[in-house]
Amino acid sequence: ISKISLSQFNKSGLKDDFYLSYSESSQVAGYGAIGGTANNPYFLAYTNLNRGVSKNLELGYSTSHDDWKLSGAIFNRWDKDIFDWVYKSDLARKVNHADIDTFGIEAIASFTFEKIETILGYSYLNKDADYGMSDIVGSFYALNFPKHRATLAIIWDPLDSVEVRIDNEWRDQRNNVLREGPDHSMYSHLAASYYPPQYNDLELFLAYDKPWDEEFQDIPGTPGRGDQFSLGATYRW
Repeated sequence: ISKISLSQFNKSGLKDDFYLSYSESSQVAGYGAIGGTANNPYFLAYTNLNRGVSKNLELGYSTSHDDWKLSGAIFNRWDKDIFDWVYKSDLARKVNHADIDTFGIEAIASFTFEKIETILGYSYLNKDADYGMSDIVGSFYALNFPKHRATLAIIWDPLDSVEVRIDNEWRDQRNNVLREGPDHSMYSHLAASYYPPQYNDLELFLAYDKPWDEEFQDIPGTPGRGDQFSLGATYRW
């Protein structure tokens, strides 16, 4: 990992940061090499997988002020001999090597007004993949990604011990022939937390998850998710 950064104080007395970073990582194949056998024709591993290597070059900027923050990055990632679960014309899931070039842009902005914080986010991804075989129809994981993704979060603290939060996500997913239903989805998460003043490390929460299009398949070929209610407590020590 290498990084060059320039930091300076702005008019708010907080920092502006510019950076350029480059990183490399390497991974030995695990489940993809041992996860399936010839006796399971619908989930085939490959025992001779090479070590996968990923390289990433990124340019970014962030600024912080009293009541707003902004950060953004543009990057390119090169994956060599990574392993992905793919399918051919027989739709059997098999592991295969892939060389993938990924270009991406990400931006996040937050604004604070009294007891309300609003967080906006947007990301764009474009992938160019080479699987070394012409009969591969598609990918379950590496090419199952949103080309465009936008998020909106609102956090409200009406009292010191109460927090109300709503998170929203919209995505335009890359087309996949196994996916039944739409390639667009909208998802909301509403949660309320109570922190009893007499117990600093205790949180009581109530949450509701709402996928606005329940037919959308996160994993191609699998059913979409439905509404979910959650009630619980978290204690930290």
